[in-house]
Amino acid sequence: MPERLLKTSYPEDMALLPSRVQKFWVIVLLVVLAGYPLVARGLPSPSFWLSIAILVLIASIGSLGLNLLSGMAGQVSLGHAFFLGVGAFSGAAISSQSTTTLSGVEFIGLGLPWWIGVIGGGLVAAIIGVIIGPAAVRLRGLYLSLVTLALVFLGEFLFLSPAVEGITGAVRGRTVDPISFLPFIEDSGEQLYYACAVVAVVAYLIGRNLVRGRVGRAFQATRDRDIAAEVMGVNVTWAKLTAFGVSSFYAGAAGVLLGVFLGNPLGSNFGGPTGLLLSVEYVAMIVIGGIGTVSGSAFGAVFVVALPELVAYVSNQGWLPFVAEPGTGSFDAAAFSVILFGVFIVVFLVFEPRGLFGIWLRVRNYWKGWPFSY
Repeated sequence: MPERLLKTSYPEDMALLPSRVQKFWVIVLLVVLAGYPLVARGLPSPSFWLSIAILVLIASIGSLGLNLLSGMAGQVSLGHAFFLGVGAFSGAAISSQSTTTLSGVEFIGLGLPWWIGVIGGGLVAAIIGVIIGPAAVRLRGLYLSLVTLALVFLGEFLFLSPAVEGITGAVRGRTVDPISFLPFIEDSGEQLYYACAVVAVVAYLIGRNLVRGRVGRAFQATRDRDIAAEVMGVNVTWAKLTAFGVSSFYAGAAGVLLGVFLGNPLGSNFGGPTGLLLSVEYVAMIVIGGIGTVSGSAFGAVFVVALPELVAYVSNQGWLPFVAEPGTGSFDAAAFSVILFGVFIVVFLVFEPRGLFGIWLRVRNYWKGWPFSY
């Protein structure tokens, strides 16, 4: 009897879900995503658990975009927060209604459906990413990271500029209309959750197809050795520009949903020191989850979003006496979470470069061969 995991044809090897086990777990995941709000209603503080799930879904979309750029194409980026901000304000201008504040500021709003806002915000971010992308053709490593880092501080100036006050609201921010597309659900939080779930599922299907196809192979060849890839016929310039465009689109789409979640996004949320910290968190997601892997982006998003909540819970229980109460000292739960991010990045880079996805592969391969695990 032939080995069931042995691939005997190219179509079988290139299948989106090559095994029945993968198909089963995808169905389970879809059922969990669909039923999570119903379960959250029965938990203490249902809005809290729903908010955590929404942030995980948004972070998983953005981290997948960064993973396609840094993990697959090998282009280091520290400016992911800038594209999140571009998406947040562009999506707000597309999907929200135009309003005029008491101070006379008129916010631009087209009032289009939310999904057009997600696509439009992603496209605006992608266009800017492609414009900035040529720098990636000539720069790499530290120099490229410094260029993308400059975007974070450029974004702070841009988002707070009075010249674009009609889009961003400058220092006051702007109000974003909530998502409403399911007539049988009244809670706005659940509406946003299902919108994030739909976008996340579509984003991961597209991302997996990109990775296993011609575009993904071009990305990986460029990452491993760009000169050799060019000799083999890969258009390295096209690959790098495409990677920046796709990554920026994912970040912009995630930013649109994040703007809806925040309700009143500020330019300072995506620029300056806060934006830099947000970009570092996304780097932590792909490193901890598994750099260069699609599923690792989701693992990292769950870990990074849940870690601050876990630290806050443990400190509230008094199990971390060296962590100060919020507002009583500089070394509080938030600062301790940032320290843990750095520690985990170093630990995973040294001991498990493939992150949580690598640990999952070890566990899976062990049980596949059990009891003959050698």
